[in-house]
Amino acid sequence: MADIAPFRGLHYNQEIIPDLAEVVIPPYDVISPDEQAAFHAKHPYNMIRLELGQRTPEDSEENNPHTRAAAFMKQWERQRVLVRNPKPALYYYEMDYSDAPGVQKTRNGFVCALRLEDFSSGGVKPHERTFQAVKDERFSLMRACNANLSAVFALYSDPGQDVRKALAAGRGGEPTMSFTDDSGLTHRVWAVSDAAAVDRVRSLMREKAIFIADGHHRYETALNYRNARRRESGSANPNASYEFVMMYLSDMDQSGLTILPTHRLLGSLGGLDPESFLQKASPFFEIRRFETANGGELKWKRAIVAGGMEREIAIGFYCRAAGAVHVLSAKKDEVESRLKAKGIAAPLRALDVVVLDQVILRDLLGLSDEFLADSSNISFTHDFAGALEAVKSGRFDAGFFINPTRIEQVRDVASAGLIMPHKSTYFYPKVSSGLVINPLSPDEEIL
Repeated sequence: MADIAPFRGLHYNQEIIPDLAEVVIPPYDVISPDEQAAFHAKHPYNMIRLELGQRTPEDSEENNPHTRAAAFMKQWERQRVLVRNPKPALYYYEMDYSDAPGVQKTRNGFVCALRLEDFSSGGVKPHERTFQAVKDERFSLMRACNANLSAVFALYSDPGQDVRKALAAGRGGEPTMSFTDDSGLTHRVWAVSDAAAVDRVRSLMREKAIFIADGHHRYETALNYRNARRRESGSANPNASYEFVMMYLSDMDQSGLTILPTHRLLGSLGGLDPESFLQKASPFFEIRRFETANGGELKWKRAIVAGGMEREIAIGFYCRAAGAVHVLSAKKDEVESRLKAKGIAAPLRALDVVVLDQVILRDLLGLSDEFLADSSNISFTHDFAGALEAVKSGRFDAGFFINPTRIEQVRDVASAGLIMPHKSTYFYPKVSSGLVINPLSPDEEIL
């Protein structure tokens, strides 16, 4: 059961920060070190100071990025740089973006407080594995600031768009926030506090399953924070603010939802012999060769995409020694049999990324878990042309190119209680940090 609620969000005071593009950032886990430094230099009130503070050689237990984030947050509240919404609200959020030249899309969703559920309840469904070191770091930040600084991104199914219609009916006129960021994404947010609209949305969401898209670490960290607060309080208050997590919910049935492909670039392969590799691959794949000159690059891209459109598994392979790109189209029965013998469940056997990970990288190339977990050996990118150029230039030994995981595949895997390989999905655009913060006072309730 999805128990969602409005909350009194903490947000930037636009009388002091009129252009939110100066202070809003992407999620912490997609920010590079260079981008982190640039955001710090961009504006003294940039959200980076809370979400991903810079480390210094003088850091200590008493003075570190997390304690400084808490100090900044308190200071900005005193200065009224950050202000609380006067009423509990759901935050209806539209993003305009382009995922291909000349293609414009709008994704809609809303930010709410969602009652936390353990994964064992089945109401909130993950699809990715988490890492303890990341959760420990996020927990330390959450304890210091006592807030959800950024929202978990999750999905629900609503073919009739009833939730969106209810929010649109209750949102009123002009958006509470509206700006275009440096990436060209346009953001519009309405604080919906109309009681009828809020009640309608809560009722519609009650029986829906929630599928985490991005933010698995944040969700599990919120569970750990809740459990710590329960122990400290010594009593159960089901409406305590820490019983909830800030979540951005988006309808998985809408046309504005995009998942980008995540291609693999490999180094440290030594003397990879492409002909030997392709010979080993031939029992499992139909192999077609495409030259990379005279339009061949466009043809192999189209071949991969065509495979995906036909619900077939098609994976591109390129290394400089091969002199061409090869498209490996899975022989369904042979690949299915190989994966089944490895004990891989049926919903996972349909994923291009699982075939690449299990059959190609591990079986045919013989790469170990340790090799694939080492970031110096493997890199990930969403850019076809950039990935091809990275191999051509010699920065990597080989590249493997795949179609994006489809939204119905995410649903099927999560519904079965299964976990996808690392970097299986990249939902685009990401949900920005800094639009709204959810304070978690132990004395405050969410009703």
